[in-house]
Amino acid sequence: MKFNTLSEAEFEPLLQLFQGGDPDVIARHAGITKKELFQMRDDLLAQAERERAKAVAPPPGKVGRNEPSPCGSGKKYKLCCLKKHEAAGHANDMALKATQKEQERLIKRIEKAFGLLGSGQYDEAIRFASKLIQQYPNEDRLHDIVATSHLYAGDCQKAIEICRQRLNVAESEKSYFIEHGRYRDTEIDKPALSYNYPPLTWLQKYWIALKFEDYETQYPVKENTKIAVLVRKLQTADNPDLFSEKHSQGFELRKTALKDTLNQLEATGPESIPYLLPLACKYSWAGLFVPEILFAYKTDMAVRSLIDISMFGFAYASGASLHYLEKLGETAIPHIEETFSRDKAFDPIKTGIVSVLGNIRSPAAYDLLLRLLEHKISHIVNWAGDALGKFNNINALPAMIAASEKIGGEKMIDAAIWRLKDIQDPV
Repeated sequence: MKFNTLSEAEFEPLLQLFQGGDPDVIARHAGITKKELFQMRDDLLAQAERERAKAVAPPPGKVGRNEPSPCGSGKKYKLCCLKKHEAAGHANDMALKATQKEQERLIKRIEKAFGLLGSGQYDEAIRFASKLIQQYPNEDRLHDIVATSHLYAGDCQKAIEICRQRLNVAESEKSYFIEHGRYRDTEIDKPALSYNYPPLTWLQKYWIALKFEDYETQYPVKENTKIAVLVRKLQTADNPDLFSEKHSQGFELRKTALKDTLNQLEATGPESIPYLLPLACKYSWAGLFVPEILFAYKTDMAVRSLIDISMFGFAYASGASLHYLEKLGETAIPHIEETFSRDKAFDPIKTGIVSVLGNIRSPAAYDLLLRLLEHKISHIVNWAGDALGKFNNINALPAMIAASEKIGGEKMIDAAIWRLKDIQDPV
């Protein structure tokens, strides 16, 4: 496997893995096993190491002390380059230890910056992270903290500007990585001092910032006091003094405690939507309840909002939005189709709603998936092929095979093709 022969879709999971992503989640989304993912990683690193080794002198110990020096001087190795190589090896060890200590200090500082953000100290988080960016200009976690702090503080334009700029950088870094097998400011044999987000991550953050600005403009000039009070009660879910539990236990505890508030918000009807949407843009406990409330309304605006939130990439809220879109069934399909007619720059983060079509499994969903096989982005084609395979309709085979050939073959669509071929010609 060579860096310059991998497709975009094949390289994306590797980028996410190299940036510390969960291998189980990455492999599942890529349609491969975790073993295959690690094998791809090992193959690429091995190739990179071979290329690097060609350009450096043999390390000490690889040449016998009394053998000819590899520099070609004609002298014995011990009388020529041995001491120089030993000194270089010691220097490399010292540099590695220094780099590791610096990385540990950087991680602690990043954790402090995230803590300032999480506690609502947005101005302080911006100042602290911005100062660190001067020393680590390509550390995306710091740029993330600054952009998110601006967003939560109400400066949407500044957040949008940062996300757009970092998206451009991420695309450039991805191209460089594909060509060289590493990021610009890292080396294979020592830890990186920059954590680069993949382009899809910045595309999601860019989308969130744009929607946050959009939702702010939709917020009523004259508040409905009753709804505003209910929303403020919902936001108590984020109060650590009231709720300290985390994960699924914390969610269920908050849901039970806020049951009356949730029921009242559902009873108020779609008029509550503009008050709820700003909560959905924040990675918070209160935002987790928004998809369920939107599903209760079932209006066009509610369905479109579920689609928007599904593209945020939030672990629970986005997944819950996809779940409720599936439950809406046929009702959601026209809105999904309309989504692909607008905001085309964000099509790469619409794969979740493509998978929804495969789970609805209606004639309208089938027809839309056939059309998505002609999409210009191979990532969408791959997911559409996987979703089509769930219909077990062998009539889709010709279109799926043609689509696979067009994008150069991808694991998800190819696996779906083989499943349909087994149905067509069982052994």
